[in-house]
Amino acid sequence: MEKLPLGLVLDLRKVVPYKTGSWRTLMPINIAHTPPCNNACPAGNDIRGFLRVLAEKKDYEQAWHILTRTNPFPAVCGRVCPHPCEGGCNRRDFDEPLAINCSERAVGDYGLENNLQHKKLIDTRKEKVAVIGSGPAGFSCAFHLAKRGFQVKIYEANSEPGGMMRYGIPSYRQPNYILKQEIDNILRLGVELECNVKVGVNIPLDQLRNEYDAVFLGIGAQKGLSINIPGKDAENVFTGVEFLRQVNTGKWVELGNDVVVIGGGNTAMDCARVAKRLGANVSIVYRRTRMEMPAITAEIDEAMEERIMFRYHTNPVKLILDEGRVVGLLCVQMELREPDASGRARPVPISGSEAFIPAETVIMATGQAVDYDGIEIQTADKQWIYTNEYLMTNMEGVFAGGDAVVGLETVSLAIGQGMRAASAIEDYIEGNKESELSQPPVVYSRELNTYYYQPVKRYEKEARSIHMRLKGFKEVYPAFDQDDIISEADRCFSCGLCYDCGNCYMYCPDNAVQKSKTTGFYEFDYDFCKGCGLCAKECPCHYIQMTLEK
Repeated sequence: MEKLPLGLVLDLRKVVPYKTGSWRTLMPINIAHTPPCNNACPAGNDIRGFLRVLAEKKDYEQAWHILTRTNPFPAVCGRVCPHPCEGGCNRRDFDEPLAINCSERAVGDYGLENNLQHKKLIDTRKEKVAVIGSGPAGFSCAFHLAKRGFQVKIYEANSEPGGMMRYGIPSYRQPNYILKQEIDNILRLGVELECNVKVGVNIPLDQLRNEYDAVFLGIGAQKGLSINIPGKDAENVFTGVEFLRQVNTGKWVELGNDVVVIGGGNTAMDCARVAKRLGANVSIVYRRTRMEMPAITAEIDEAMEERIMFRYHTNPVKLILDEGRVVGLLCVQMELREPDASGRARPVPISGSEAFIPAETVIMATGQAVDYDGIEIQTADKQWIYTNEYLMTNMEGVFAGGDAVVGLETVSLAIGQGMRAASAIEDYIEGNKESELSQPPVVYSRELNTYYYQPVKRYEKEARSIHMRLKGFKEVYPAFDQDDIISEADRCFSCGLCYDCGNCYMYCPDNAVQKSKTTGFYEFDYDFCKGCGLCAKECPCHYIQMTLEK
């Protein structure tokens, strides 16, 4: 007999007319749903899965293996990801969202401390894939291909691997030794790495296309952009990317006393906070307000805590030079009008509002671009690499992902792109078409029975004191206590999946619910079930639904 669609939710006993005129009874069925945290994760992580393992089994090792099914950089992402998963957490409507980012870092650190290793799914295949760029997208693609047995070689233009994770993120946010350990763990899968090779310059792209079954471009957007104003080419003017690269490679940068950072994105916050740690007085000039700043909220808050001055409604129009060096900026005040094409308020200069801001160094954190030197490829809007829905470029067998495709985004999104590209490459080599199966429907807070949950205070990470933070480049947030993270994981609602509360078993008046010895889940004996719906009504996590009986 017919059943209702899986997405239709009915949680009380009802009878419905059947098209023949007979009547049918609604009966319970177990249906796993997608939790909103998983749905919001750009890397595709099974967040509910690793949290429930921590909560129920207190098993960090299994939690690490669940996380690294999708993400080979849990310790890095636990430090730098802006955690959109927490914005999706259903617990936000009950008390506070889970501290998922802290939990991910704790699990990632446990994996490094205990030398946990990735597991191959397939031992060896004869097909070869070249990966250009060793940033998060490139390493993610290489990781997933290597696990599936492909022979993978990464070509990196710089002397060290990691892309913007290595050269663009300050060590107070992500220590280099953490990144190196996670990279080494990927390489143990048999991935080859050759640095100081720029594809298109040292080796032609066409040569790799001939030698490999497929090629992945994960070249990022590592070219800093400046705003076009007089004086921008002075020797003490840097792009944000250039400044962070010099500091992260150990070069001393003479800043002077006063540093002005132009921009309002994450790179601007990083540059300002690094300059502050190098002993300068730092100002950020931005032509809109904080409300329009694209930087992560926490990064802005921490920059403010570290006594960095924010000059809003301020736009530089000229750099003032003395003997070829910048000594200050001529800026104009702005007022905001109707939104522009970006959706943000459009800044318009106020006549007669020019002012001088002294500066011995200017850092223009005003954008990044892809370095196409030696690579001729179709682009979208003359900026980012064009790809089709399967991440293939206009070149047969050449795929692309990460910042070079989607624009300036997060490490976690680049990791997700690399994983998807690996699947597309495997399908391409095998002559298959990428699966287009949809995920189960997302379960939201209004569908949960929160009566069975208790308000519990969220775990909050504690930063080092401002004084200690500004003395050097130690991590802002020290390591977390593992027991505290397990307690935090126990706050998880297990949205859309059974967590063995036993309510269905206890409330069933007909002895129709029994725990399966095979699956460990509660199942229904329809010979006894009368369709009263109590099990579905009392299920906290919306795993049981009522549907037409078989």
